[in-house]
Amino acid sequence: MDGLRLLAHECVSPLDPCCRCQSEGCQWDRVNGQPYCPDCQEGLAQGHADPLTLRTERRPCVLCNHVGSVRFLTFPLGAPKPIEMDLCAVHYQALLGRRLTAGAFARLRRLLAMLQMPPHSIFLLHEAFYDEDGQALQPAVEVE
Repeated sequence: MDGLRLLAHECVSPLDPCCRCQSEGCQWDRVNGQPYCPDCQEGLAQGHADPLTLRTERRPCVLCNHVGSVRFLTFPLGAPKPIEMDLCAVHYQALLGRRLTAGAFARLRRLLAMLQMPPHSIFLLHEAFYDEDGQALQPAVEVE
């Protein structure tokens, strides 16, 4: 389970501005250490923002074991520590776009349960976006 881990809160500066729009004041999710506000993440998910060009690390994806992943860090609601996970490009895009397959959602839910973390405490896995079976309820609309 090395691909999904709790981090010490002190390891992350929670109030860095968004690396794209410079918005401040909240604990933004991070990709490879760079903070992204929810608006910029939504722009990426819908294809309105310039695409990400990220260097991958030689670590396996926590969901499919594909070697070559990015570090996605998020601050779960009500949790004392942030969670970081290694995701391949396909699974990072699916998580961001709220389009994880039911199988990927189930695997992530099992891994989170080992950390005693309910999936709905993570914004992109919230019950407004996925039902109990892991079916996407509100996938982000992609612009062609």
